[in-house]
Amino acid sequence: MDFKDYQSQIKELIALRNEPDFNDLLNKILFGESNSDKFLIKMELSRLAKPCQRVIDLRDKVTEDCKLFQQGNIKHYLTAVTIKILQENINLYGLYTIGVFEAVYSHLAQQKEKQSKKLVIDDAPKSQEQCELLHLSQKNKRGAPRMFFVTNVEILLPDGKTLAAQSSNISSTGVKIKLQEDIHLLNDQYILLSFSGLQLEFHDSALDSAIKYQLVKQTHEDDTHYLYLTYADNRTQFITFINSFIRSNQYKYKIDVQYYYQLAKITALKNMYIAQMNPLPIYLDSSASSPFLFALKNKSNKQILNEWCCDGVNQLPMLFDELRLTQLLVHAIKQPTTTLYCFIHTSNGKNYFLSASEEELLEKGLKDLFINYGSTKKSWQVYHLTLNAYQYQQNHSYDITESVPTQFEQVTHIATLQQLTQPSFSIDQEIDKTELNKINQFVHRDSKENQTSIFTLFSSEHRKEERYLYKSRLSLSTEEARYTGEVVDFSYSGLKIKLDQIAALPPSSRVTINLLALQKVSAKFALSHLQYKVVYSGRNNTVHLQVCDSQTLKICNQFFFLLVQKNPRHFTCVPLKTVKQPSSNRLLEISEEAFINCVFFIGKESARPKISFAAIDKDDHPLQKLFSMYSDNSSELNYYPLANNHLYERLITQPFKNSETGELFKEALIYIKASKDKDNRWLINSFLDSDFKSEQHKIEFITQTDKEATFYAVHYRLTALEPVNLIDIKYEIRAISRYAIHLTKKLEEELRAINAMIELTDRTHDILQTIKY
Repeated sequence: MDFKDYQSQIKELIALRNEPDFNDLLNKILFGESNSDKFLIKMELSRLAKPCQRVIDLRDKVTEDCKLFQQGNIKHYLTAVTIKILQENINLYGLYTIGVFEAVYSHLAQQKEKQSKKLVIDDAPKSQEQCELLHLSQKNKRGAPRMFFVTNVEILLPDGKTLAAQSSNISSTGVKIKLQEDIHLLNDQYILLSFSGLQLEFHDSALDSAIKYQLVKQTHEDDTHYLYLTYADNRTQFITFINSFIRSNQYKYKIDVQYYYQLAKITALKNMYIAQMNPLPIYLDSSASSPFLFALKNKSNKQILNEWCCDGVNQLPMLFDELRLTQLLVHAIKQPTTTLYCFIHTSNGKNYFLSASEEELLEKGLKDLFINYGSTKKSWQVYHLTLNAYQYQQNHSYDITESVPTQFEQVTHIATLQQLTQPSFSIDQEIDKTELNKINQFVHRDSKENQTSIFTLFSSEHRKEERYLYKSRLSLSTEEARYTGEVVDFSYSGLKIKLDQIAALPPSSRVTINLLALQKVSAKFALSHLQYKVVYSGRNNTVHLQVCDSQTLKICNQFFFLLVQKNPRHFTCVPLKTVKQPSSNRLLEISEEAFINCVFFIGKESARPKISFAAIDKDDHPLQKLFSMYSDNSSELNYYPLANNHLYERLITQPFKNSETGELFKEALIYIKASKDKDNRWLINSFLDSDFKSEQHKIEFITQTDKEATFYAVHYRLTALEPVNLIDIKYEIRAISRYAIHLTKKLEEELRAINAMIELTDRTHDILQTIKY
């Protein structure tokens, strides 16, 4: 527990500690705090009030003159100021205590901190707008918590040499080992590791042979050398052993609580963003005659789907038809982003949807005509389009019933569409109506209704399959007991059952099911010893089960399919509430490929909006350099480009004030000039459209900046966020609470404060291309 947050309360309680109603006073002063926190503060008061015999000698710690000051039998050497501090605290405590001793040194530390701040150069850049940088997608990150556990290991190098070493910490995905001998290995090199210490303690076959690891990095501290290794084997028995070992010893050895703390923060913010991100992810198969596979919608980007619907037909498949996708891919080789324009034209009671990319219009010399005519329509829309190659790779372990969807295996490219309601430049020319027939080539010609898949992120549908109502006797067995009951309903991979007696079956526990009655009608399938796990227990002794064994899954899929197919009238089907789609976990994983923006999360500090976290998921993201110019810490970003020239007030503070009577929303284009001064320090100046006298003035600024400095054009979008759902991180919170309750409280406070986000899209290339045109 960090007592720095409670200094004012502790000081107030010190003076009251001898009062007869002290406990009542403590409860009033610490109202709202947990009983555990109150207990810890009470213990801290007892510690501070203990008599002290330690001498304070500041002669070698300060430059000021020190005088001899005697307190009882103890002689101190103090400055004039610290003598006053000592006397004030003795009066507070009633005698010389540990609290008095610490108060003197606390004052000394504060003075040194103030002195160090005075040494900062006055003309240094003013931008210290720091916030924590997170990677929302956890690919290639440490995937499991570490336990600080030391045991003997042996390293078997590729040349056959064996070295003795010790583990420093272990997890199911890697190990950190330390050794005294300095060895030179290449990163990514494979080595074999034998856990000789664990072999002596546990006679488990999982430890009989060496385990394959891959070297991630090497570090050195004095004469000790450390190797960071990631698991590179396929020994499920070994992983099961390590997981079991960590779980059973987590109270004995220290667990890396910071891992759970960061993981919880990342998971909560990632889910907040995925549920409300503005870009619409679209997945394509470039080798197919109809490349469009599916798109992922959420609460925000579903508006884009509505705009691309004309006469009840989704127009996105026609944007990515075979011929057009080929042209887009050719352009994407040089530049993966472009600007897309579209509108709906109505003629003789029929609607026609037109769309064209920047490159298509420039190539055919029709940009002015298309934009001048299209922008007069109410349906006029401008989008930022990205297109990148992509091949699905599973990065997490999944339940046995969550197989890889066929559509995922077909994906070759991922596109994103992001609406731009803030125009970059206006084109004001008269329209030659005789030329309008030239833009007919951009009409979406396919009149057939397209069967497109639109999957919903965070769908309210929790079931994976249709259910069939059916009553049939069964038995359920655990390691401790055996129960009887009946089937309520079934699906190909799940059961809902009702037991005859009360049973305590915790979630995720494994049970064995025997389908007693159904076995009598089937000679082909063995319907006994089926392995299920408990999803949750409901009322009236009902239990929801899911298959957890590959052999059981195979049997149940085949048996129940044939049962329904041959006896369709015997079963009442309970359909899914929405269209059947891949599991939520799979959809969340593949949606991470759409993290193309730099995102800032905004919380509240003293009732004012404060940027708390930033997220950039690509190390080579074009905005990474911009927001790192004033930061030498790789785990932080500096948002000065959003703060200078009163931008923070105009883009964040003012919209928050306006949101008190309306919706929180702000969109803008930010034009940024980054240059270096004579001392090679970065100077950043940011401007909005309203800062320029005219369109020509803006064009001159962009042209000159691009020649003489570094130019950035950033599309800014501020939107509100719904409150964080702490249920998403209940496992991490539970793990943190075992070791650090105060950290749990800090985490919840940080996350609950987040109520808005900023999405920043790099538009530099697109704006420069428009200028050059």
